[in-house]
Amino acid sequence: MTFAFRGLLTVRLLGALANGIMLPFVILWAHRVGGLSGAAAGALFLVQAVGEFTGGLAGGALADRIGHRRMLLLSTTGMALGYGSLFLVHHAVFAVLLFLAAGLFESAFHPTIAALIGDLHAEEDLHHAYGLTRVVSSIGGVIGPILGAVAVTFSLSSVFAAAGVLLVGAAVAVFVAVPADRVLGPETPAEGIGGEAKEVYNSFTHILRDRRLALLILGGSLLTITFTWWEADGLVLLNRVDSISPTAYAALFAVDALAIILFQLPVSRWARRRDTGRLLFLGAALQGVGLAGFAAAGLGYPVLVAAALITSFGMMIYGPTTSAFISRHAPTGHSATYQAALSTTQDIGSAIGPMSGLALGRIGPPALIWLSALPLGLLAGLATARATRIPQKATQITPTRNAQPQQPDVPRIPHQPES
Repeated sequence: MTFAFRGLLTVRLLGALANGIMLPFVILWAHRVGGLSGAAAGALFLVQAVGEFTGGLAGGALADRIGHRRMLLLSTTGMALGYGSLFLVHHAVFAVLLFLAAGLFESAFHPTIAALIGDLHAEEDLHHAYGLTRVVSSIGGVIGPILGAVAVTFSLSSVFAAAGVLLVGAAVAVFVAVPADRVLGPETPAEGIGGEAKEVYNSFTHILRDRRLALLILGGSLLTITFTWWEADGLVLLNRVDSISPTAYAALFAVDALAIILFQLPVSRWARRRDTGRLLFLGAALQGVGLAGFAAAGLGYPVLVAAALITSFGMMIYGPTTSAFISRHAPTGHSATYQAALSTTQDIGSAIGPMSGLALGRIGPPALIWLSALPLGLLAGLATARATRIPQKATQITPTRNAQPQQPDVPRIPHQPES
């Protein structure tokens, strides 16, 4: 494992810790400190999602132009300032504006890390690298809320101060550990603002013409939508079948996180040399089967635990496989743009999933909702598996004038030996 990759894992861990510290207490802070009441408190998550959705593609395209390390430094610093400044905020307007700004910076954070992982690894190591990143993220997701509970003993606003400090540490880790962009790949000549804007626009037109990417986004969006039925609406829907306490419901997510920590790396080692299309179909199908298992909630809590585990194993297979596939097949000079396009599936799911789950719950029995996740998962698997079968020439993009020629069989940067 290279020093640079250890640095990226540190950045991802600190980012997950910061998110875990803040997330459980945002609504409570908004009510008591931030000047937002009632449903308006939920607007913080909405504006954050708007910032991430609108800024994601632009951030990815800009990262491909100014350099992945530079963009990661910029996005991490922006998140630190945006979220950390909420420690001092006691007004609704400033709270909303800071959440919007932090969302814009965060939109570039995850796809840029994904692109840097591709920069630092040979193709045969990508699956394992993305799997390890998911393990680190899950560790942060488990420990973060515990640290947040400690911070709240001082004040509600302290969760943002703690998150800001962690994100400053992440920015320092990028600065110290990640090599300069000229080491990772060929530098492009500096251009004026007009030239940068033109290249960003060209990146948008490129991804709109890519059938392979369109199928991946379609499949990923379907999976994210159905997953949010569990993540966001699960407590409401499950209580309509059999009473379940909030603690027992939250424990299902702890089971998911623990499963990822324990089994993601063995699953990645098993999957790294298997057919990509079959892996994507298997992962999507398993998630569908797992979510469909929630239809049997009336049989008892062990059934819910089993359903959560099957869903988790599906995501263990699907997530790293998709990221690795995008990293291998993104046109030269567009890796962060393609990773950002893939990350829009999360935004689509967050926007459509909770509303659709509750709407379906009003017109039909909860069991029917959970069971419908299975055909949608199979459809997602077929779409993403089909994406891997489209010939490379069907999605090949003419490189920008500053990009290097595509060389599919050769790593795009010199491979650094693992220690």
